[in-house]
Amino acid sequence: MGALQFAHGLRRRRPAWHRAAGRLVVPSGLVSAFTGLWMTLFYPHLANDSALLVGLRLVFGTLMIVSLVLGFAAIRRRDVARHRAWMTRGYAIGMGAGTQLLTVGPWMALAGEPGPLPRALLMGAGWVINLVVAEWAVRRGPTLPAPSRRTR
Repeated sequence: MGALQFAHGLRRRRPAWHRAAGRLVVPSGLVSAFTGLWMTLFYPHLANDSALLVGLRLVFGTLMIVSLVLGFAAIRRRDVARHRAWMTRGYAIGMGAGTQLLTVGPWMALAGEPGPLPRALLMGAGWVINLVVAEWAVRRGPTLPAPSRRTR
């Protein structure tokens, strides 16, 4: 449902759907981020989890929470541009696990299970790649269709 929040046509044609979905997506994202932080702090770590990876999980989990809260606060102020930017960042962090499959997977296919440092760097790369793409999209601005001109 989160990906559909970025569909311009859907937001424009069905703003009530966007708001209703957001009321589910934001709390779900917060639960996901808080759960990740909880597990990082209180569950036993895997053998090849380094202190660096634990630190990265704490940083990116916290950044996800901050992004979602700032995005929510922005829309409450009716600041759509900041809302869009912060929600894009929060979603990018949340989708880091999918990108981590693309960073860790090839390593595992070619070289086997990565050691603690490569694992931390590969996992961190997943979050960083997503944030770089999100920041590019935010700075590029909304991709709205050009207004049509009527010719007589």
